[in-house]
Amino acid sequence: MTAPLTDLVLVEDPRFYDDRQFAVYDRMRAEALAYHYEPLDVFLLTRMDDVRYVSTHPELFSNTSGLTLNQLRMARDGAITAFERFNEPDGELVITKDPPRQRTLRSLMSQNLTPRYLSGFSQALDGFCRDLLDQVKDGEPVDFVDAVAAQLPLYVAAALLGVDSVDIPRMKSWVAALEDLTRITSAADLEEPGQRFDELKAFLRDQLARKRQRPGNDIMSSFLASTLDRAPVPDAVVLAHVATLMSNGGTTRLLLASIAGLLAENPSQVELVRADPGLLDGMIEECLRLMPPARGFVRTLTADVELGGTRIRAGQRVYLLYPAANRDPGHFPRPDSFDPARPQGYGHASFGFGAHFCLGAGLARMEAKALFAELLSRYSSISLAGVPTRYQHVQLNGWETLPVTFNPVKLARGQSKEDS
Repeated sequence: MTAPLTDLVLVEDPRFYDDRQFAVYDRMRAEALAYHYEPLDVFLLTRMDDVRYVSTHPELFSNTSGLTLNQLRMARDGAITAFERFNEPDGELVITKDPPRQRTLRSLMSQNLTPRYLSGFSQALDGFCRDLLDQVKDGEPVDFVDAVAAQLPLYVAAALLGVDSVDIPRMKSWVAALEDLTRITSAADLEEPGQRFDELKAFLRDQLARKRQRPGNDIMSSFLASTLDRAPVPDAVVLAHVATLMSNGGTTRLLLASIAGLLAENPSQVELVRADPGLLDGMIEECLRLMPPARGFVRTLTADVELGGTRIRAGQRVYLLYPAANRDPGHFPRPDSFDPARPQGYGHASFGFGAHFCLGAGLARMEAKALFAELLSRYSSISLAGVPTRYQHVQLNGWETLPVTFNPVKLARGQSKEDS
């Protein structure tokens, strides 16, 4: 790979994000720790130390002026106002704020998504996992994304929000509309997802009105019973954060499919985890490290800062490349290998660090653990049943289709499935 980096670093092109990207990141770490990507005037960071430093210093690196490469691209092309349709004017999304306001909003979110609340949901989650896997026929090809990974997060979201009925196809359409925001290339492309997003907002407003009349043990009702600035939480804030919770089902879908894909590619590791269920948590973390569901986020400098020997000015932007940081050989020996027993002392970047550490991380891990604990209790291995297709997206990372077969555990004579 001898071409100049300007010919290789094509971060606006979804085709850049195949396995060849990692060799490009290695060169960037060797030649330009803060690589200036001129088309968007943004500095790309590939080293874990730099990604962590930026993430843990919000006073120097702001979230308020755009978070994705697509926002930078739309701004460059003069179409950034087209996104206004997708924002509640007073919604105050926590991810778009800096401290101290960010801390206030995060506290509101976290008190409605506590580990204690989620632990009470585990029985229902286990039931969803069993029901989905019951529909899979042993030894027959199935698209894991469509049959399992895309469905579980939507059932979970519906249950947590306490919606009256679960319309999975419609919910899939709404999640897809939110994902389209980070991959469209012109204002005209926003019209169709905009119509679906308007439908989502109307649905959530109707649910909100129902919860006012008949509150339940769900997150939407909990929001309505909470306060913000010593007053009831405004509807716009509730709606914005509820829509975000639903959209997080998209990244969880990608995580679940990535885990299944890595298990299909590494049958010996499946045997290890089946033999030692204590490795299940490490397996999930290793999958998050190797295939982060989000590729990264933008931050805007509030002061001049030097990163990787490069002076970056206030008002300029940096982009945190999670797939590169997660394979930084300075922190991860054998960075490209899949090792469920890998020590997780420093941690990966996939959920971020610091003030903006992903609020949904606990829920995503909980879903992954429940699903794959159930799956590995039933099946000895997962095999690819065709060629997977990558999700063509600059912001999000994973599989669009993943054809697999599940190979059931072979039981000894007289042994029941519960004994396996």
